[in-house]
Amino acid sequence: MINYMQHYDNRLNGILRATLIFTSIFILNNTAQCQDGAEKEYTLAEKNIQHAKENLPRQVYTEDPELTRQVHNLYIDCLFDKLWEPALPGLPHKWFSITGEGDESYGKCQLQWDPMFVLNAWAPLDDNEVAQEVFKNFWNIIDNNPEAPEGSYRYGMIPCTTTPDFPQNGYSQIPILAWGCLMVFNQTNDFELLEQSIPYLDKFFTWYVNERDVDNDGLIEYGAYKKTSIGDITQSARFETFDFHATLDDLQLTEHPTRGTGGAWYGNIEGVEQTSFLAMSERAMIEMCEITGREEMRDKYVKRLDKRTEAIRTQMWDPETKFFYSLNRDTGEKIRIKTLQGFLTLTAGLASEEQAKELVKHLTDPAQFWSKYPVTTSSMEEPTFKPDGFWRGDMWPPTNYLLALGLNRYGYYDIAIDLADKMQELLEKYDGHAYERYNGVDGIGIGVKDYCWGIASWSIAVNTIYGIQEDYRTIVIPPDAKGRHLKIGKLEVKYPTNSSVELKTAFEREFRVVFQGQTGQIKVWCNGKIVKKKNLSIEASEVTFTAMPGKTYIVSKG
Repeated sequence: MINYMQHYDNRLNGILRATLIFTSIFILNNTAQCQDGAEKEYTLAEKNIQHAKENLPRQVYTEDPELTRQVHNLYIDCLFDKLWEPALPGLPHKWFSITGEGDESYGKCQLQWDPMFVLNAWAPLDDNEVAQEVFKNFWNIIDNNPEAPEGSYRYGMIPCTTTPDFPQNGYSQIPILAWGCLMVFNQTNDFELLEQSIPYLDKFFTWYVNERDVDNDGLIEYGAYKKTSIGDITQSARFETFDFHATLDDLQLTEHPTRGTGGAWYGNIEGVEQTSFLAMSERAMIEMCEITGREEMRDKYVKRLDKRTEAIRTQMWDPETKFFYSLNRDTGEKIRIKTLQGFLTLTAGLASEEQAKELVKHLTDPAQFWSKYPVTTSSMEEPTFKPDGFWRGDMWPPTNYLLALGLNRYGYYDIAIDLADKMQELLEKYDGHAYERYNGVDGIGIGVKDYCWGIASWSIAVNTIYGIQEDYRTIVIPPDAKGRHLKIGKLEVKYPTNSSVELKTAFEREFRVVFQGQTGQIKVWCNGKIVKKKNLSIEASEVTFTAMPGKTYIVSKG
């Protein structure tokens, strides 16, 4: 243990030494041209990185020293050199960039959906300040973007990329901010984060519903108010999602179909994935409103989610091929190209149980999506499939993570574990390093090495191999779990046997423990006493109980 910790400490100290050296180099190699022609300088958030360095070995570890070393290296490579001090005026709080030290593959900015995977992994490190500040940058944009003032159509928009300077890009991105906020809260119990975020999230989703569901049918489109420097306005609208998806090849922008004012800003395609992503956040908003007592707001999001669920199940589902497809907004015609967006209905909880069953058949078909390193972004049977094509057949860590969560949601735990095992194989193939994306057939790393969301490769294992579901309160006992042990921030999970789990939490939680395919009596022990027992004879036996902070609970069957 001493030798391992010495190795770990040396590696982290190397990162910090590089940070000090890099700060001076970075001024030369990583500057941004401001609108006034001056160069903007950035500085790594060394104090927070140091805090993370000190907390990582205490807050994140497993029963396996080698796996723990690999996980810590993922944190170091994917996160620790990507946290920056404020860059005024657009980024007045600390922020994560998608790439780090000297990498010029992408500009320095805070994207919208990438940080949600970063913060999900950062949450166990006992640094609520960083999570709050990343979200505050989004709220600053709502308050201060001169091109989206209060009272305008654009008010409430959060752009795809938040940059140091104003104004910002005229298009948004995958709307999972509320889901990301809840994922952090589930691990930290940071009520301050919720109180700060909910009012602004409501503004953002009000904009999203008004400007991305222009026909008010519950299905979400794409759009852009202006072009970018790297694409025309139609391509800018594609940047709101999986930007080179084959389903968007024929995207056209039109004027608003009923308002009659403004420009040709609104896409004529309704996307399965964008509808699912919004539903993920609406589901999170419902839960956060319940937690904070916002009943009126909660009811609003319940109605929206009900409408979206009905619309996607009836309009986007094809009963012949048994798959979800995007639609032409104006004709309702299905765009029959099978892509992974159909499976995101599982992550969002939008598919019915029967639809989920059919989707899983497609997902696990080795001729379609279940390649050697699944899941490909497009079915391998599609004419547009390219194994290294950008969203046309390649494979991405964050989408695999979301699909694993969806499989867990519908009870396909074993398939989710298989997916986690495949991601682990990829990590080992590249000596523990994660890539931005991979060739969908042979797993060759593509894009940026140690890209920020590579940490999602570890998050998949947390939510499958160790049985911790995305609420961080539901524990599903995995097969052959005996001996596994995970400390993940304020939660500790051990498996003394294949039919028992030991739980310890740093704040009060309502745990739900599920024993797959087992029957009999479940007992909950604390301090040598039985605090709850339950006789069950159903296929999935489960028990719920309230755990108090600092106490150890043992849940066993038989």
